[in-house]
Amino acid sequence: MKNLEAGIELIRTHEELAHFVGPKSDDLVQAGETALGLQFPPTYRDFLLKLGCGDIAGEEFFGIVTEQFTDGVVPNGIWLTLKVRKDTDLPIELIIVSDTGDGGYYVIDTSIRNEDEESPVLEWWPGLDIPRSKIPVVASDFGEFFLRQVSYALEHWEV
Repeated sequence: MKNLEAGIELIRTHEELAHFVGPKSDDLVQAGETALGLQFPPTYRDFLLKLGCGDIAGEEFFGIVTEQFTDGVVPNGIWLTLKVRKDTDLPIELIIVSDTGDGGYYVIDTSIRNEDEESPVLEWWPGLDIPRSKIPVVASDFGEFFLRQVSYALEHWEV
């Protein structure tokens, strides 16, 4: 949770570069979990409750926009996850939280939980037939991923 909070603090200090939809209610977050048929790890759940979804310095984070999960557009991560599940081989345990910029996605793997109930963030590409154990892990949890991506975006932002 410490990494998520550090990322949120960076966003607060660079508000002019940030565009987030804003906090979401616990009921709406639970509706997102129900729509996907899984439970969000604590750091991703906290991100949704505090920021919903959005971007900073061009780095986009998918999440919840509204209660509309059957039709939508990015950055609606619930809608996108459901759509990619339907259109490709996205495993049901994965939640799309961002894109790689080259056709892949950053996903939370909820089939793995540590002692804090956190799940790792992986790089996943549609149609790439590799065992789950070979999919690259990019962060131990969403908070670590979020802080790293926010920091990178701010370091490389060109005015």
